[in-house]
This record gives sequence, structure tokens and C-alpha cells, in this order.
Amino acid sequence: MSDLAKLGVVIAALILLVRLKFRLSIALFASAAAIGLMFGLSPAQIASAARSGFLDAESLKIVFALQLVLLFSAITKEQGSMQRAISALSMVFRDARVTVAVIPAVIGLLPVVGGAMLSAPLVSEAADELGLSPERRTFLNYWFRHVWEYTLPTFPAVFLTAGIVGIPVGDLVLINLPLTAAAIAGGVVLGFRGVRPPRSSGIRLTPAACGRHLATFAWNLAPFFIVILLTVGGGIHLAYAMLGVTAGIVFLYRIPAARLQLLARRHLSLELAFLVWGIMVFKEMLTASNAMVGIVADLTRMGMPAAVLVAMVPALIAFITGYTTAFVGLSFPVLLPLLPSDGSAAAFVMLGLGAGICAHLLSPVHSCYVMTLEYYRADMGKTYRLLVGPVTVTFLAGVAVFAAARAFGGS
Repeated sequence: MSDLAKLGVVIAALILLVRLKFRLSIALFASAAAIGLMFGLSPAQIASAARSGFLDAESLKIVFALQLVLLFSAITKEQGSMQRAISALSMVFRDARVTVAVIPAVIGLLPVVGGAMLSAPLVSEAADELGLSPERRTFLNYWFRHVWEYTLPTFPAVFLTAGIVGIPVGDLVLINLPLTAAAIAGGVVLGFRGVRPPRSSGIRLTPAACGRHLATFAWNLAPFFIVILLTVGGGIHLAYAMLGVTAGIVFLYRIPAARLQLLARRHLSLELAFLVWGIMVFKEMLTASNAMVGIVADLTRMGMPAAVLVAMVPALIAFITGYTTAFVGLSFPVLLPLLPSDGSAAAFVMLGLGAGICAHLLSPVHSCYVMTLEYYRADMGKTYRLLVGPVTVTFLAGVAVFAAARAFGGS
């Protein structure tokens, strides 16, 4: 059996386990073990990969950071800060649908690890007014968090790809702009289909009132913005930023130890911790097995047209690994010989990057996806049905741009 077929079996089994209502963390651990066995790893190699996934410093930091996000969100919600911020933003936009989309999109401007979990409680608060299902909340938070990933040069997918293929970042950003536009349009049109906003008060909003509402929004969410500032501007890991800011609000609100313990018992999630560990063990097992190297070799031997391979290789690796850096780092070096030298290389790169990010958004091991599913207690199958439409729209936009670039830019 080829490496591609082996991993196809593993991913199919993972999705089946989830459909059979197994916990996603258990399904991930089982899939990781299956990779080790199917690719002939020794018991010592399997144990080593599992140990690395559990005890790697980055894994532990992410688990710690996400537990702090849950506690931090519980405190700010109990103190009323979250409700005041969402109410203020709703007064500006006058449409709860806009508020629900803007919150993850704003936080998503910055490539903060765990950013989907930062926006999840805010989206939940804003979505209450619309009566959205857990699946729709999951989709909206997850989708709008990632609409910038195609174009912002601060995201690894953009600057790593540009560096590997040797084209200017500005050129890649420019040709990828239609992908972000399509992602936003698809998310708005399909994500809010059938969702009606509550009636507006009809009161005219003056510039001064708008400024006051925005100031109220910023003030009540100042701890969130401090976390992002420390993480992105200061280069501090999310775990340490969350620890400092959470300690600060505990001191500010003078929360008694007994109350803090009660909030921790109610809101900390062992399942979320094991989800992170499951993803990390899965990733380590893939690396130890060298499975992705075999898959790329299998695909390049098939003799497919260059455009098909440029889209298929990143998409498959992205879907299997759930990591942008993995699909960029593993696929584009192999695809370099397929890129034309007639000036249309940027179009090929755009197609590959767009296909990879679209598949990455559908991956059952994408960390943001599985953590948001767990946070909202959403059904994976129902959420997939919401994701497929916007992903298709975005990918087809990339195909259209590619076709236009080839037609009018030379072939």
C-alpha cells in the first residue's frame, strides 16, 4: 500500500470515529498510533514521538495558555466587561451579525497562537442576541478568524511561501487579494444565510456617540488587547502574556481565592488539554514516519499537469497535517521545478497557497477548528456542512484568478 493510501485510511478512520461520537482527543491519539503501526515504526519510536508530543515545551505552553484563556474569559464575563463591550460595539454597527463577524476578523489580523480561543467567548456573547446554533458560532468564529491568512505578510503562509519560491512578498499579497475578498464574501453570504438581525432602535448615531461607544468597547476589552500587544508587539509567548494579564485582572477585581477556585473548576477543560496533546502527538508521529515525503513522491510520479500538482500537493499535506507551516515547508520546495519561468509563477504559487489554506481549513486536526468545536460543544459533521460552501467559493476564486493570469499574462 502506498504512503498516500495509508494516510487516506488513517484520516478516513479519524473522521469515522468522530462521526461515531468518540471524543476527538481519543480519535486523534488512535490515529497517531495507527500512523506509527502502518508506517512500521518500532515501539521505541512510537513512544518517543508520543513523549515529544506530550512533553515538548511548546505543547505544554499552549495547553497552559488555553486553560488561562478559559479562566480569563470566565472572569471578564462574570464581571460584565464582555457584555458591556459587545453592547457598545452593537450600538456602533446596529447589526449583531456585523459584530459577530468583526470580532474574530479583528483578532485574526494578528497571528496570535490560540487567537480563535480569544475571540470565541466574545463571539458567543454577541451571538446570543441572534440565537445562533453551536455549529454556526463555531463556523463564524473560525472562518472570520482566518480570512486574512491568504494575504497578510505577517502570516507564515505568506512570507514563508514567498521566501521559498523566491518571489516578492508584495507580488504574492497582490495576487492573493481576491482570495481574501472571496473568503469574506462567502462567509457573509453563506455564513449568515437565514439569520435575521433583531430590530434596530432607529436612533441616529452621531460621530461623538460613535466615538464614545468605541471607547467603551476598547476600555472593557483592554485586557484582551494587552494580551495581543504583549504577544505580537513584545514577542512574549501567549502563555506568559495570559498569565500576567489574568493575574492582573484577579488583582484589579479583588477576586477571592474561593471564587477563583470555583471559576476554575467550572471552566477549565481537561478535554481541551488532551485535544492539544492529541494534535501534537499526531504531528510528531507524522514527522517520525516520514509519511509526507512519501506522499509527495507518490504524487509527483503520477505525471499530472503542473497546475493540478501545484494545487493537489499543498492541499493534501495541509488536510493531513492541519498546519500551514507544514504544507508550505513540505510542498513548495518539491514544486519549485514545476513553476514556469514566463512570468506566471506567482499565479501558480497563488493557486497552491490558496488550495493549501482551503484544505487546511477543512482539516480535522486543525488546532483552531478542534478547539472551537470543543468550546461551543458543536457537532463536527454539521459544522463541516457550513464550511464546505465558503471554502469552495474561495478555492474557485483562486482558480478563476489563475485562469485569468494564464490567459492574459502569457502561457
